[in-house]
Amino acid sequence: MHQEIEKLLEKYYEGETSLQEEKYIKDFFSKSDVPPHLQHHVAEFGYYQKAAEEQPSVQIKTQVLNTIQKRGRVVQFGIVSRRIAAGIALLIGGFTAGYYFNNSRPDILIVESTPESNLKKTLQFEQVKLTSASDRIDAVHQSLELKELDQELIQLLINTLNFDDNVNVRLAACQALARFGDEPMVREGLIQSLKIQTDPNIQITLIELLVIMKEKRASTTLEQISKDKAALDIVRLKAQEGAARLITL
Repeated sequence: MHQEIEKLLEKYYEGETSLQEEKYIKDFFSKSDVPPHLQHHVAEFGYYQKAAEEQPSVQIKTQVLNTIQKRGRVVQFGIVSRRIAAGIALLIGGFTAGYYFNNSRPDILIVESTPESNLKKTLQFEQVKLTSASDRIDAVHQSLELKELDQELIQLLINTLNFDDNVNVRLAACQALARFGDEPMVREGLIQSLKIQTDPNIQITLIELLVIMKEKRASTTLEQISKDKAALDIVRLKAQEGAARLITL
């Protein structure tokens, strides 16, 4: 059984699993008897499964919808619905992780803040209206000085990429995440982000990154974008070229 799941994991990271196989993988890692040598996959699959199942509050729904609606042109209703749904799932993932992180530890006395904690504070969703774009870009750039990112910071950068009001901040977050492209959570976040982005600069950057990463799981989304009449011609062309390259890998 362990050999079977290991083979499926290889297929998953190559972007070759079917929906049924992906469901099997997620079900496997939702159980309590995952073998020790596979435990490091539990957080990844459990995290996105839990995020997808969470129901946002009315306040959060309003914040997300307002943020997405500010982003320009009107697109087909079906496309907007899918992007909003995916965006809400990603955003809730961040809130869920933060809640679990803050409530699962015993009370401790924090003597002084660290650069990393200040960075996380600046990138919190509720801080967007209280900080300047340059402050948030500086915070994102500080993450490049870290040797590794924890799960909370990865999700904060993903949230910044998806929901910050300033396109330059979102581009900076995208580039920061790319530096840690070997992290499964980062790769998954970039794939999901491409599904909800409408700014052509962000779309093209994500397309190029995912192709460089040889992330075959993005090929379906790229094909959809290449046929999306609401997207700019250059974006559709980039998506078409990217999909073609991933298929040949």
